[in-house]
Amino acid sequence: MNKTGTARDIMLIAVIFFGLAIAVFVLYYFSQTSVDQMLDVPVINDSAPTRSALNALSDTSLRFDYLMLGLFIGLTLGVMIGGWLVGGHPIFMFIYFMVVLVAVAASAVFANVWESVSQASVFGASISAFPITNHILSYFPMYIAIIGILGLIVMFAKPFVSGDG
Repeated sequence: MNKTGTARDIMLIAVIFFGLAIAVFVLYYFSQTSVDQMLDVPVINDSAPTRSALNALSDTSLRFDYLMLGLFIGLTLGVMIGGWLVGGHPIFMFIYFMVVLVAVAASAVFANVWESVSQASVFGASISAFPITNHILSYFPMYIAIIGILGLIVMFAKPFVSGDG
């Protein structure tokens, strides 16, 4: 039986969340820029349904930050539930801890890249629409360390049960 719910899931959280945060941030910038440019062209925006559709697109992209919060909470809960259901022998706790340290180091790199990308002049004030995502990624190493330690506790704190089941 293939058991997942291991320490590599901590690294997976870091990679997935960072990748989607960058993608959603860039998507937000392009959607806001394109809507603004389309509303400035009189040929496109001469009807009320067109204006309504473009404004709805703009309003929808303002909710991307909450999407990222939901993704982060979901990934974190997935690691906790997976760690509880899979369990592990306490002898592997050291390996789990070492993988968490690698994930924290990688998340520090991701946090620096996020800061460079989000503060780039080309994106202007787009970062103001992402306060939650910006906070998570600004303190990403701390969040990944907390998730890793909680995952370690959940996985190894329960009694070890011998057997295949």
